[in-house]
Amino acid sequence: MIFSATIQVSAQNGNSATSLIKKTDFNVAIQDNNENSKKELKLWYNKPAPNSNEGWINRSIPMGNGYMGANVFGGTETERIQITENSLYDWGKDRGLRRRGLNNFSEVYIDFKHTNTTDYKQELNLNKGISFVEYKQDGVEYSREYFTSYPDKVMVVRLNASKKGALSFTLRPTIPFIGEGKSGSVSANGDLITLSGVMNYYNIKFEGQFKVIPDGGTMGATKNGKIKVSDANSAVILIAVGTNYQLDSQVFLTDDPTKKLEGFTDPHEKVTNYIEAAAKKSFEELLTNHQTDYVSLYGRVNFNLGAVEPTIPTNELIDAYPTGGSSKYLEELAFQYGRYMLICSSRKGTLPPHLQGIWNVYDRAPWSSQYLHDTNVQMAYAPVFSANLPELFESYVDYFNTFEPRQRLYATQYIKQYNSSQLDPNGDNGWSGPFWSNPYNVPGKSPVAGFGTGSWIGLLFWDYYDYTRDESILANKVYPVIYEQANFVSRFVTNTNGVLLAKPSSSPEQKLRNTVGTTFDQQMFYENHHNTIKSAKILGRTDTRLSTYESQLPLLDPIQVGKSGQIKEFRQEGFFDDIGDPNHRHTSMLLGLYPGQLINDETPAWLDAARISLIKRDHKTNIGWARAERISMWARVHDGEEAYSYYKELLGENYLHNLFNDHRGDPLFQADANYGATAGVAEILLQSQDYVISPLTALPKSWSKGSYTGLLARGNFEVSAEWSKGQANKFEVFSKSGEVLEFRYPNIAKAMIKTSDGKKVEFTEKDNDQVSIQTIAGKTYIINAIPEYIPVSSPSKLKIENTTIENQIKLSWKASKDAVSYNIYCAIGNAPNYKLVASKIVNTDFIYTNTDVKQYSQMTFKVVAVGNDGRESDKGTTAIYLLP
Repeated sequence: MIFSATIQVSAQNGNSATSLIKKTDFNVAIQDNNENSKKELKLWYNKPAPNSNEGWINRSIPMGNGYMGANVFGGTETERIQITENSLYDWGKDRGLRRRGLNNFSEVYIDFKHTNTTDYKQELNLNKGISFVEYKQDGVEYSREYFTSYPDKVMVVRLNASKKGALSFTLRPTIPFIGEGKSGSVSANGDLITLSGVMNYYNIKFEGQFKVIPDGGTMGATKNGKIKVSDANSAVILIAVGTNYQLDSQVFLTDDPTKKLEGFTDPHEKVTNYIEAAAKKSFEELLTNHQTDYVSLYGRVNFNLGAVEPTIPTNELIDAYPTGGSSKYLEELAFQYGRYMLICSSRKGTLPPHLQGIWNVYDRAPWSSQYLHDTNVQMAYAPVFSANLPELFESYVDYFNTFEPRQRLYATQYIKQYNSSQLDPNGDNGWSGPFWSNPYNVPGKSPVAGFGTGSWIGLLFWDYYDYTRDESILANKVYPVIYEQANFVSRFVTNTNGVLLAKPSSSPEQKLRNTVGTTFDQQMFYENHHNTIKSAKILGRTDTRLSTYESQLPLLDPIQVGKSGQIKEFRQEGFFDDIGDPNHRHTSMLLGLYPGQLINDETPAWLDAARISLIKRDHKTNIGWARAERISMWARVHDGEEAYSYYKELLGENYLHNLFNDHRGDPLFQADANYGATAGVAEILLQSQDYVISPLTALPKSWSKGSYTGLLARGNFEVSAEWSKGQANKFEVFSKSGEVLEFRYPNIAKAMIKTSDGKKVEFTEKDNDQVSIQTIAGKTYIINAIPEYIPVSSPSKLKIENTTIENQIKLSWKASKDAVSYNIYCAIGNAPNYKLVASKIVNTDFIYTNTDVKQYSQMTFKVVAVGNDGRESDKGTTAIYLLP
């Protein structure tokens, strides 16, 4: 498809001013075969955002390029642009929600004095990564365009008037919150305003430059740091910001806060270079640079539910959603909005997204805008691979490599403290995981979360390889991280009754802390050990401690099934609600389900136990990121209706008028749910955690028709799908690395499979629903003519009763409406798999007779329905038998 953007032309080279309706067309090629992808996804409003903190959080338009975040209010009398720079940090002994931490960099005002406007519209176009404002005043059409360019490291604001000489304004950047801990000044000279100062605690030097390039009219600088432009035809404003912060391990290894940045270069030269380089380019060149970069990322994925662009503004669209105005457009928009936010906030060479992404208006940000590694950082990067933005993870890679040396010192401290017999006296003890961090500090252990945070970080790194299959990434960026995390874990765990457990151990933010072997720690340790061993085999490594990891792996005991049939959170837990908050926002015992790979279709008994945990965790939480995480978790147990219900709750109760996530109803912005919702939708549409590509495995009934293109699966496959009436019509798989393609979908073995040039593809059939294809890198594989399948409904309400006969119990259940028979399975204790104990049962009860009835303290029974075609029901009904 050819992308045509509507942009005002700068007349800075002496040409006449353009009218509002005159446009420049430029083309950016996007690989996308779906005509519906031409639909524009945008947020728009018929009023500016209120000029207040409430207006910032609820209505301002967020933009960003990694180097800065910007919130645009769209005012007509006065425009307000709030700027955030993620290294501008304060600190103190604050506690509670509002704490010193990330600080507001600048409040930028542009005074127009337009008080009698009509036909107002403000817009953020996600397809283009550009924001617009347009309105009329006194017969003149005024318009503005805003974009934040990663290639040129600047924000660009273009001001237009349809009448020559009709544009007048005053630009006045300010430094907010000057006082204790922060000083600075603003000065103007010629066409440039310079804002500079110091944040005292870490001795951070900061600077912002604002260059005005008018076409026509007059321009003058004032003594109080303003620039006035009068009677111009148009103008461009360039904004660049920076500090003397560097991603250098010195920052984390230096204890004295005033010396962390010692020797680092003043930001003046850097910011000046940004501005001067950008000013040498025309507006069209800056725009093209931005578009080439932005669209190359955003344009990879399309998601289409057949929605039409709404005629009401976005605030009304969101307000109508929870009261029955369900909008597929909003559901499409929210998915792409999370991808947009990640593009804005996570770019190579800049700090990664924090709790608020890259946006903060306060001097005391919520929880200081920290990095929390017990879910929030991981949630920020939840969509980075599945939503086909893998290079955006580089921002975190750089940050991690900066603080990792400090974590190595902690690792030695903790091994000495908790398991000194395993201490390497030369300091070769790996690195330990943090709970929280910020750009300047990563403190020691917190009882709030266990040491599994480190292995969870390792899981992110593993996924970086697993989705891209780039062995240079594995060798240079992934393997060193996960190997050394396994090094720490291998020394930290202690033998407890024949298994290797974390001690001390905590499940994130639950009240029972410093216990032994929480499922959070054990699952994460297991995943990291497993991935390290697998990586070593791929790379042909023979490192010293690999044999230790291999011997430890089966002893890490990652899953315990409780008496309610649930995945336990704590080892001493019996029934689900025995310990901790049963409705807690964290669902840490299920990280092996999502985002991990431990619990999958190859471990069906664990998968059913995970479902029980999700049911019992229920919908009582109103925390945005928790709802987002559960979209993915429910998708992983193949329940599209439950996954979709959490998506609807999130959109209807947490999303504000600018789609910012309201964390818990204060309103309080946290970006993690925005990212997490995108990941959740991706899981609904495509899964590959067991290395079998499984599209549409959790499709809700409300999405009975739709399509997507470009989602990324493990093995570096780009997958596209079209479906109607809840059944797939067509799949396309682009093999980027030439891996073996394992593909699962009902009746897929009976479909037509060809390459994009029409050649028939040979495949190995596992069964009717799964095929294997040896792909060729660069080839696209097209699957269509897929026979319709009719799923058999599941039985329900399985009951287990003792009988009067020894070694015998009775099973009974409610019938499936279309079953011809039933199969019965049993899993013993914590077993991941079921064993078939009876088949072709035509009644709805069964007498189970076996000596194991008294041999085992706990057994899980499962009954599934069998249809006319021999296919089992997707779900079954389960019950736990506990030895009396």
